Amino acid sequence: MNVHQSDTRLQNGATQVAPFLSVGGLSKRFGQSTVVDDVAFEVGRSEFVCVLGPSGCGKTTLLRLIAGFERADKGVIAMNGVDVTTRRPEERDFGIVFQSYALFPNRTVAGNVGFGLEATRASGAQQQARVAELLTLVGLTEHAGKYPSQLSGGQQQRVALARALALSPGLLLLDEPLSALDANVRARLRLELLALQRRVGVTALMVTHDQQEALAVADRIIVMNRGRIVQCGTPRQVFETPADLFVARFMGEMNAFPITGVDHDGVEAGPVRLMLAEASGSLPARAHLCIRPGAVLIGAEAEAAPRPLAARVRQVLYLGDTVRLTLQVGGHEATPVNAEIPSARLPLLPSIGDAVAVAFPAGQVRILGDGA
Repeated sequence: MNVHQSDTRLQNGATQVAPFLSVGGLSKRFGQSTVVDDVAFEVGRSEFVCVLGPSGCGKTTLLRLIAGFERADKGVIAMNGVDVTTRRPEERDFGIVFQSYALFPNRTVAGNVGFGLEATRASGAQQQARVAELLTLVGLTEHAGKYPSQLSGGQQQRVALARALALSPGLLLLDEPLSALDANVRARLRLELLALQRRVGVTALMVTHDQQEALAVADRIIVMNRGRIVQCGTPRQVFETPADLFVARFMGEMNAFPITGVDHDGVEAGPVRLMLAEASGSLPARAHLCIRPGAVLIGAEAEAAPRPLAARVRQVLYLGDTVRLTLQVGGHEATPVNAEIPSARLPLLPSIGDAVAVAFPAGQVRILGDGA
């Protein structure tokens, strides 16, 4: 299955294939604080789902509830059609990779991978064969006799993955497994993680706060805020049609201008105006006109678009593949506009103070409530 082939899946958390994991009405309180609040979703067999949200939104607690490390106050958890809500962790069909990897420092790579197999009825030869198979799968055969302290962070992550897969679990739980790695290693290993999940065919649920990570690997993304699910959909759905301004900003930068006027012609917010024919539906509470920096047109592209506006460049950041501009449109000093332009489309780098044309394509402008 292609990474984003699941665009045909439903947005409300249900899937079009038989779910391996079903969570219904799950809630958890610590003292007076509700950390997980009436959460419900499903994960289809062999699907890769990311739970995404800021620190403190309840995503790690949700993972711990599914694993059985915490007991839910309300709700049901089912794996492969079996209610496991009150079962102990060892009675649930999952493997888990922790943020810290939690490897045994006094065991070799092979010893770590084979740890769970020692409690099974498999013979020594069978255990050794399974460990060898897994080390080949994660590309660590030549490191079998080393200890965790002799490995890089990326290699330790692979050991943790191999150990989690040793008993062929139906569900793989991943608690921010790449967050301890530097950016370059993280970018490479998330692709390796996705390839491994596809090859093994295991159902995967990963908790992360990294938007790029979720966009890169997930079939579907579940966005959480304050203990609740605020949107569930494919990466493209969540990024391009966010449910509200919270989701939009969490998925990436968004220019957002509070709506200041509505008349018979259109909707106005700061420097942006959307004609009524281009707007759809009623306005949400505390509505904003929103557009991604990458959708803002400048220069010749803006001049060729409908309703171009005059702007001045207030800041220029050269970022290699892209150039980030901060613009002042007309007299709207309090509402600067951020634009992100591919460097290849800018033969000359603008300077601070330059006059440029700017346009906001109607098809890229969203009307969003603030999600508060």
